[in-house]
Amino acid sequence: MRRTWGAVLGVVGLVTGVAGTFLPWLRSGSVTRDSYEVLALRGFAGLDGPSGEVVRGVWVGVTPLAVCCVVLWLLRLPRIAACLALLFGTIAGTVAALAAVQGGNEGSLVGISLIGPVVTLGGAVLGVAGAITVLTAKTRTAISPGGAP
Repeated sequence: MRRTWGAVLGVVGLVTGVAGTFLPWLRSGSVTRDSYEVLALRGFAGLDGPSGEVVRGVWVGVTPLAVCCVVLWLLRLPRIAACLALLFGTIAGTVAALAAVQGGNEGSLVGISLIGPVVTLGGAVLGVAGAITVLTAKTRTAISPGGAP
């Protein structure tokens, strides 16, 4: 039962985390951009070389990673899904936490919008909590601890 609730919590976290990547992460005047549109601007940040391609590849891979986790949970492969959910939570949570810490500069012309990073961070935390719950849940055994069936 605990493993089931952990999987449900993990799926809710993954869906929330992915949804947060499509919410506003950057604002410039009245224009807001989601995390993927911000990646298109990586040349302005000096990340247009190989390191920028790695950053782009990892961040774009977060959504397929979350989908794989959900599919693995549906296929009743909870431990593999939980391990991948930990990876999702680590990547998405770290990026979102860094953006959320830098946000809140309301007086500036260009700044970080907090809604996207905060929702993504919340989803990452829920995904990690669900994964840890699944990984620490005891499995059923056919024989009771006393030796009798």
